[in-house]
Amino acid sequence: MPFSRCGITVGMSAIPELQQRQIDRWCARRVPADRRGELKVMSRWRGRMVTLVEKRMEWPDGGGPAGVTERAFAQLRYGVDGLWTLYYWLDDPGRWHQYPESLPENSPVPLLEDIDRGAFSGRFFAWLTPR
Repeated sequence: MPFSRCGITVGMSAIPELQQRQIDRWCARRVPADRRGELKVMSRWRGRMVTLVEKRMEWPDGGGPAGVTERAFAQLRYGVDGLWTLYYWLDDPGRWHQYPESLPENSPVPLLEDIDRGAFSGRFFAWLTPR
């Protein structure tokens, strides 16, 4: 659906389906098989933004699961120019900050690879390992 900005109509093209599938496949491959009962990586889609979320079972000392916690760890944004940008840090007011070690890309795949590389440097969660 187009919107008007400063008197100019701008088209809001959807995120290409192929790129949606690439992101969802990446999420599915992030968790080692032996941890899948307690951990999941998901993508949450809102307009032209994709937030990557860790969903983890919390196990109290006394037995079964006490609940589930979710934590956003990265965000991909698809610009009107067709370029993807990676954000990696959500501050207290709730603003994401652009990942300084990546450039805008035509595809989300190089940015997902940046997350994989960043996991080893401590920028992203340690369980995020390339598969």
